[in-house]
Amino acid sequence: MQLHSIKVLFVGYLAMILLGTFLLTLPPMFSTNMGFLEAFFTSVSAITCTGLIIRDTSLDFTFYGQVVILVLIQIGGFGYMTVIGILYIAIWERLSTAEKSVINIVENLNHKSLSGVEKAVRNAFIFVLFVECVGALILSPYFCWKLNDTKMGIWAGVFHAIAAFNNSGFTIFNNSLIDYQADIFVNVVVALLVIIGGIGYVSTLEISRFCYSRVSYKIFRKEDFVTRLSLNARIVVVVNTLLVLFGMLNILIFEWNNIKTLANIPFWEKIINSFFTSVCYRTAGYNIFDMSGFDDRTMFFSVFFMIIGGSPGGTASGIKVTTFAVLIALSIAIIRNRKDTILFKRTIAQDIVSKAFSVFAIAAIYLLVATFLLSVFEPDIRFLPLFFETSSAFATVGMSMGDGGVLSLCSKFDTVGLCIIMILMLSGKIGILSFTLIFVGGTKSKHVQYPQERVLI
Repeated sequence: MQLHSIKVLFVGYLAMILLGTFLLTLPPMFSTNMGFLEAFFTSVSAITCTGLIIRDTSLDFTFYGQVVILVLIQIGGFGYMTVIGILYIAIWERLSTAEKSVINIVENLNHKSLSGVEKAVRNAFIFVLFVECVGALILSPYFCWKLNDTKMGIWAGVFHAIAAFNNSGFTIFNNSLIDYQADIFVNVVVALLVIIGGIGYVSTLEISRFCYSRVSYKIFRKEDFVTRLSLNARIVVVVNTLLVLFGMLNILIFEWNNIKTLANIPFWEKIINSFFTSVCYRTAGYNIFDMSGFDDRTMFFSVFFMIIGGSPGGTASGIKVTTFAVLIALSIAIIRNRKDTILFKRTIAQDIVSKAFSVFAIAAIYLLVATFLLSVFEPDIRFLPLFFETSSAFATVGMSMGDGGVLSLCSKFDTVGLCIIMILMLSGKIGILSFTLIFVGGTKSKHVQYPQERVLI
């Protein structure tokens, strides 16, 4: 994105956060006293689709307050492509070639006209609303039956369909989804919503078109079938699948005999709970069991799955699976003494490789500095849970070791600690490079070339 567009986007997010804060401090929105900082933190967590909470969403907020939170989640959940498209339509901003490419790829547009952008944005809205409506129609009757309360069941279905699709981790149940630990239906439906939202509109559309065309060719022998997925879509499918599988194995290996998590439940529940939690590592943040009981080894490896996050253009954050894949390909190229970085028999452009490494390096600096600062201001909390909390905030996951009750660990933090977490959530939502550029600014190109010299590595 151009620096001006980034600043406009940042100001837009701040405006929505302040509006949400103002609304959440109104008396009809809460059932217990609500301070400005608590409302502001909740607004930031909602607009960034994180789900870290310092006030109980189910008890401290009324129905109207929960509606405000859900609207903030919906606004924050629209992906990069949709936000930039809206920006283009709203202020007639001249976008860069890269920005136009992101929008045009959705409908394979061959022009840069406003009508083409409107079409892409409109279709993205339709896709989001369609998936959320289907999710709500599936979950609402089920919750009505389980809760034996029609109004509460419908609201629970709508809320969790939107929250899960937007990878937010917010819930109106006071213990997340722990009561549904043995419920395969809820586990599968919520996990699918998280996966679709995390993959994003662009990749989902391409994958669905590819599958449809291949089926059409096999059945009707149509010649216009798609021969291959784009490199981006292939990376999204393969890397997401591998990360979910490895996340499952990580949980099963270290938690199998842990009496605080998986030890006392049947075999198939262990499998489905591990799958659900691994999916939620991709920035969803729902708890199917008390995560404070996690083994330190599970907690340590969980951090890396959370930091990787979801796919570009989706509702998830983190450094993104494509960045992770490019870094792995770069490492393999260096080990094999290859000049080019290759993925799926395609060469990755050097500027993409450099950007991927920059994202990783800057993210690592943010996380290490934030964790160190929290360890200074919160000396009574162990380092690993602090690292888990900062990673969860940066990747807008929403998972937490908890405060011993239903709130996140950050509810124990003082004002400085909460500010650090909010900065991490906002930087993760906007994008680590974009967020850094807001404060560092762009650099003017200089027509000066310095002499080259080698250093030892």
